[in-house]
Amino acid sequence: MKFTPFSGSILHLLSFKSSPFLIIMIVSAVIMLLQSCFFNGEVALENQVIQKGNNYLVGSSACMSCHSDIYNDFIKTSHKSSTMSPSKENIRGSFDEGKNSYLFNAYDGVLMKHLDSGLYQVNFYDSKFVKAYPFDMVIGSGTRGQSYAYWVNNQLFQLPISYYTNEDAWSNSPGYQDGIANFGRVIRQQCLSCHSSNADLITDVNHNNQGFEKSSIVYGINCERCHGPGGNHVDLFTQNPVYKGGNLIVNAHNLSNQQQLDACAVCHSSNASNPTTASAFATGDTLDHSQVQTNTVKKVDVHGNQYGLLLESKCFTNVKTMTCSTCHNPHQDQANELVMFSQKCMECHLPETDKFCKMSNKIEASVLKQNCIDCHMPNTESQILNVKLDTKETNTSAVIRSHLIKVYPTKSKDISALFMQTKLDSSMLPTN
Repeated sequence: MKFTPFSGSILHLLSFKSSPFLIIMIVSAVIMLLQSCFFNGEVALENQVIQKGNNYLVGSSACMSCHSDIYNDFIKTSHKSSTMSPSKENIRGSFDEGKNSYLFNAYDGVLMKHLDSGLYQVNFYDSKFVKAYPFDMVIGSGTRGQSYAYWVNNQLFQLPISYYTNEDAWSNSPGYQDGIANFGRVIRQQCLSCHSSNADLITDVNHNNQGFEKSSIVYGINCERCHGPGGNHVDLFTQNPVYKGGNLIVNAHNLSNQQQLDACAVCHSSNASNPTTASAFATGDTLDHSQVQTNTVKKVDVHGNQYGLLLESKCFTNVKTMTCSTCHNPHQDQANELVMFSQKCMECHLPETDKFCKMSNKIEASVLKQNCIDCHMPNTESQILNVKLDTKETNTSAVIRSHLIKVYPTKSKDISALFMQTKLDSSMLPTN
């Protein structure tokens, strides 16, 4: 059994350097350990019934028969994939030889291995096998990256190696101390509250340890995470297909603007000072807005604080009916649809009005209408969410789309210069 060398490291080969008999003994022990580490518990299936007071969860698939178009669009969204089961299809990083290693320092490294018993992060120190930790849960859709977790009894721990999408590479998990393969970071309630649709908490009051009932976990942000438990609703319309009246489920059209905003803000506002907020929140509730951070300089971070930044945008303050769904359809995958989002801007900023882009004296209106976003909601480097792709590199920050909608003078200059250069280049092309 031979493990891949760490590319570019001073560890020339991670292999067992001893007698053949000792090699066989070590390999056997490793395989037994890996098999014992492998998580046998079942995470709640989409159609598993989970009681919630006088109602119960039935899973998004129960919505499909009546709402097939919405369901088929929704399953492609990042929300639906915010947590997933561990498989090579769901894990974005490579397990191929030469692409499956990460070196923390000259001695400490991790290999991502696909073995018969499952997928693992295998820790080595000074070329010696230390322990293998299973990929038990995938956290993150991969839009920007993914992190991973493993179970110890009922506690979840974060694995030290994450995946960074921009570079298509393994990286250290954000927030970890540099140079150390730390497998002891506990995943607490707030993480699963915003990355799953259900995770019943188990608290050890004597040691203040947080754990989770494994069978209660429902992966991803599904229909019921926003619309509430669907059991009674499904029962009603299954028994009475032509029923008209109360439908026993949350409909956003029946909520106030603030209730709609808070349904998103609970996980998209950096409102994390109270760790029970997201887990206790149900759509229709309102948040304690004294906790929402709106510092536009320091808080473009982690999940973007989209709500806090939106509060300081003139678009939001001037349009009293604006909510997140004014621009976003939560049932559809709209990532990187810059033209589509720009058309939302055009509903108020028409070319024939004085609200249109002031760059129209330099750039054609037809061009400006195609991309308002890069100028007025630019990608911004996170000050907290950063990774290290290689032990020799400095930290690389994740890039997050700012939701502080305003005029950014430097962006306007950059876009104008790029446009003029593009026109110049085009004019130099030969004509037929």
